[in-house]
Amino acid sequence: MEKKDFLEDLFSGTPQEELPVDFQKNVMRQVYAESVKMKKRNERFGLLSVIAASLLLLALAATSILYLVDLPEIEWRLPDLLSMPFYLYIGALALLLLLGDYKLRKFYEKRYYN
Repeated sequence: MEKKDFLEDLFSGTPQEELPVDFQKNVMRQVYAESVKMKKRNERFGLLSVIAASLLLLALAATSILYLVDLPEIEWRLPDLLSMPFYLYIGALALLLLLGDYKLRKFYEKRYYN
């Protein structure tokens, strides 16, 4: 019982301070901001890991094609300028599909996981 009395005497001398009215709101805002930062950090890490894995797979595929398969000599030339709009159209469609996939995933994540 001596310890309890000692602690009571020790803490009775400290001034009693009131917490601010918006203390809980401020703490919850900070917790939420930290969780948002962690979610963004994890999302970036996931995106970078997917990009790295994709580049690694492309490099392995190119290496295996060049060294394991005996290919005939390929003549590299620039595409005709008349076919350039077709290539731009295909590239724009691919980018549009990627953007649509990204937006749909964000919508789905927001709707079903929050």
